Amino acid sequence: MELSPTIATVLARYPDVTPSSLNFPADAAEWTEKEVDLFIGSGGFLKPKRKKAADPPTAQSAPAIAAQAAAAEPIAPAIALDSVARAEGAVLIGYASNADRPAEVVSTPGVATLPELPLTSWHEGAYWAPYATYMEDVGEKGLRLTAALNKCERFRNVGLKKGAGFTLNALKEKFGAGILLREFALEMTLAAPSDIMSLLWVSLRLELPCSPFMPMYQVMVPEGSTTPVCKGVFGMLMLNTATMSVLNDNRIYEEVAAPLRKAFNLNKPNGSEGVPKFPRIYPSRGSPFRPTQLLGCSYTIMPSDCDMYRVIFHPQMVAVCEKVNYAVGAPFCGTPAVAIYANLAKPAGVDDQFDVRVFVEATAQQHRVLYLFSAAGVGVMTAFLVYGAPPGQLFSEDITACGAPKFGALETFGRAVAPTPPAPDKSMDLTRCSRS
Repeated sequence: MELSPTIATVLARYPDVTPSSLNFPADAAEWTEKEVDLFIGSGGFLKPKRKKAADPPTAQSAPAIAAQAAAAEPIAPAIALDSVARAEGAVLIGYASNADRPAEVVSTPGVATLPELPLTSWHEGAYWAPYATYMEDVGEKGLRLTAALNKCERFRNVGLKKGAGFTLNALKEKFGAGILLREFALEMTLAAPSDIMSLLWVSLRLELPCSPFMPMYQVMVPEGSTTPVCKGVFGMLMLNTATMSVLNDNRIYEEVAAPLRKAFNLNKPNGSEGVPKFPRIYPSRGSPFRPTQLLGCSYTIMPSDCDMYRVIFHPQMVAVCEKVNYAVGAPFCGTPAVAIYANLAKPAGVDDQFDVRVFVEATAQQHRVLYLFSAAGVGVMTAFLVYGAPPGQLFSEDITACGAPKFGALETFGRAVAPTPPAPDKSMDLTRCSRS
């Protein structure tokens, strides 16, 4: 577009900025000097909020992105879930949500405001907001998996805050409740932007089928595109903060769920709904996970692996597994991860020490790796990562192989005293796995 005199004037203040690197919207010629300065100074991230446009003006609006991306989200069929194990220390998150339009940011002394709130848009059952990438988010081959998880995590808190107004402290004080992340998965479906500064739209879709479950689904779409580069599923549970166990009080669940259902336009369940089970969300490969190599080391959870509660922060699971790779001398040490599933079955906190078994299946293009973290011979958590070029697809067999019922078989085979591998099953075949 031809630059207006106002834009040219402001650009003169930024000699290091190339005008072609900024995606000026069609109405930029109408902006004031202050609005142009805000846009250029933020690298094209902050755009003026004008009365004529309900959503931030972008090359591709959030509603248009959502319409195209919704079909690509995993669909969770309604089925019964196995009994829930005691949840004592995974990830606590403060939640809430909004009505149908973005709220104004109101600054309260001593309380941090969230800049994403006025930029957040609603469309067809999901909230959307833009996020910029920076140097810490991007590796030599594009967006880091840890960065994608971090941005999804941040927007879950923002998106849920838009409606009911809950914070972690309010949720705890009013209801004696918190939120627990017990398992999660994220796939890089395409090569993500590799520029140091890129704009990504992140979405949040929520379900509230029955106590204590709050499954959430997220996608990430580059600015100007309609195709997701990431898809994530997060298995959330409500928690009783007094006992640090899974909430078993349906009254409290419904009190929290009611404003969230209103914010996300969800109908109240009629009793026939089920809860999505992770192995059913992902397609079947038709063959079990067949590792050919077993590696091992010890690992101690570091403060940098954990959040403010001193329990492992789930995006850091990628970094933990990468550190394990270097400790065991894995052949894929320098290869980026493009998918992860993690089963945080039991708490893991600062200074906890684990024996780690690393089961490696090499394919023509990728390495598919299962990590078992054990303490005193008992499995505590598992992770399944895919390394290589995207797409990083997960399969039902991968998820099932990480389930708590498989911890014992993996641990037994991981010990040097185990003379023979267990018999193969539908999700896992260790018969070709050799110890290194």
